[in-house]
Amino acid sequence: MTQKTSQLCSTANVYTQVPDGGWGWVVAVSFFFVEVFTYGIVKSFGVFFNDLMDSFDESNSRISWVISICVFVLTFTAPLSAVLSTRFGHRLVVVAGGLLVSTGMVTASFSRELYHMYISIGVVSGLGYCFSFLPTVTILSQYFDKKR
Repeated sequence: MTQKTSQLCSTANVYTQVPDGGWGWVVAVSFFFVEVFTYGIVKSFGVFFNDLMDSFDESNSRISWVISICVFVLTFTAPLSAVLSTRFGHRLVVVAGGLLVSTGMVTASFSRELYHMYISIGVVSGLGYCFSFLPTVTILSQYFDKKR
């Protein structure tokens, strides 16, 4: 596995030859867990749907906007995630995404109004999901060629 070295520590790792395994298997397992947790949290929102309707005393259409905003931010901030991954590397963007998801979910637990949920889960966690989801999808092509 040959790697070009750079003067800056914040640049992305670029391999001149695809390693086809090795550390790539750890990346593949990590990719699996990021995908499971990202879609698992987004898809399991329905479990708390009735409780959120009771807690905030709102209609189902207003509560459903929380996850709708999250999915919108997850999908439409993909170009930003791609630019940041190219500039700073996949690892830093995924870590920042994890921190954003954690911050959004923790602040959502202190929500008193529905718009707090819109901001914390919809915007902050949605941006975090994008930052953690998209780079993990693209990183596997740098580690596998024949076994892809």
